[in-house]
Amino acid sequence: MRRFAVLALSALAVASCNGTQEEVFAFDAVDLGAPVPPETYAGDVQFRVSQSLEGRDGEVPFGLYLGLRPTGETRLGLNALADLRGIQSVLPERLSGPIDPSCNLGLTVDFIGSEAQGDTVRAGASVRASLYRCKAKGSAEEQRGWRMISQTIDAAAQARAELDGNCIRLSLTGLDLKPRGLLGGLATLFGLTEKVRAAFLEETARVLEANPICPDPPAPVSFFEPQFEALGIEEIGGGGIGAGLKGSADMSAETLLDTLAWAGEKTAGRDASLRFTGREGKAVGLSLEDSLTLAETEIDYGITLQLSPASSTRIGIDALLDLRDIQSRLPALLEGRLVTDNCGGRIEIESFETEASDTTVLARSALKMESYECIRSGPGSWERGALEETKQANVLAHVSAELVDQCVVFRLLDLERDPPGALGQIQTGSGRLAAARALVFEAIELVLEESALCPTLGPVLATLQPHFAYGAPQEIGEGGAGIAMQGSIDLSPATVVKLLTLFQTEGLLPPAP
Repeated sequence: MRRFAVLALSALAVASCNGTQEEVFAFDAVDLGAPVPPETYAGDVQFRVSQSLEGRDGEVPFGLYLGLRPTGETRLGLNALADLRGIQSVLPERLSGPIDPSCNLGLTVDFIGSEAQGDTVRAGASVRASLYRCKAKGSAEEQRGWRMISQTIDAAAQARAELDGNCIRLSLTGLDLKPRGLLGGLATLFGLTEKVRAAFLEETARVLEANPICPDPPAPVSFFEPQFEALGIEEIGGGGIGAGLKGSADMSAETLLDTLAWAGEKTAGRDASLRFTGREGKAVGLSLEDSLTLAETEIDYGITLQLSPASSTRIGIDALLDLRDIQSRLPALLEGRLVTDNCGGRIEIESFETEASDTTVLARSALKMESYECIRSGPGSWERGALEETKQANVLAHVSAELVDQCVVFRLLDLERDPPGALGQIQTGSGRLAAARALVFEAIELVLEESALCPTLGPVLATLQPHFAYGAPQEIGEGGAGIAMQGSIDLSPATVVKLLTLFQTEGLLPPAP
């Protein structure tokens, strides 16, 4: 009888070693090319960001799909999907191998695969478990002894995804163990199955706790400190694992200024008209260079801007329009310019120069003034006769400026003889003072496009739609002409979305999926 029992146990052992694996799970290869459903990352501006999870054998790639749209006066709504198929595809290799939970127990895990199923993740593994005797257990001399029993156990696990801050953590919600072959009952009898369960749960919890998946929205979206508030498993293709995320982000004047500073630093060194010049506290400095064409001559001008928070949703702007290049070219552009030519008189600009003095622009001009005899040649008609007088009149104009529909319009405040004295008369049908005042003003209009200068602000600032409410001349250096302007930018989520779209178009942000 005793011999029969030994033979029976030997047969069971052989059956255990040579038995075929029961097909508890069948996992298809992960289809990395299946498209991510667009509705999972819907938004007015969308990004695809390549990211990675740091693993023990190196980084494992995954993708973040992110969509943003306005959802309130100061809030952006977020729709995102973390495409975890890259992680899913390497799990069999990364999770397979030996584990020694204790002196008594040794496990060799063969991770079969995983897949999304509804709102959960299911995974399968084959575990080769060995139960050992342990000498001096719990002491410094602890040593594993001979193996008492070995058994292959199929493990079926179910997991759910949970939010931990902005990180995704997986946790087991179920674990089914099924010992294989005829020794299955013997393994359970020896307590091996429950030992494997406890060890498997402990090891899995440790691995999952140590490896959260933390999607990282790209800068400058990250400046708005987006918060994910809802999470669910999304199937991509056939069984591909994705994590759908929903949340929101608050925008403010300070975060938008951070965005402008970031964009300026990213474009440093490029041939860009708008440049970041630095930060001072919460204020951001920008400079803009542009040009206009005057008398077929391209003339440069520049704008320096200091932007600072005026309130949580409003940015104040102090700007200085630098007109020194225009100022330096005026003499050449105006020399010989004919201002008026009629029957009784002709006025030509012999010289013209300007300088700024505090909050006024002084324009000095030497006018060549010719008086002619004007003879009636018929009813309502006149004919120029002989030259009667030629002289030079030096005039000084006091010019100010104001903003009209976001353009700088120059205004003539005063006109006087330079040096002071009464302006002479020529036959023009009106007093010379009034005529000279109008003619000098007309000359300024010709040079500055009918007294209006409408600076372009480049695509970034144009997207933000700044509004300037004040403008006045300001001296730059010694006599340099400038226009000081003050304005503001009113923030809205729609404006921020347009700005992010612009940055994406310019290659500063990841492309759309």
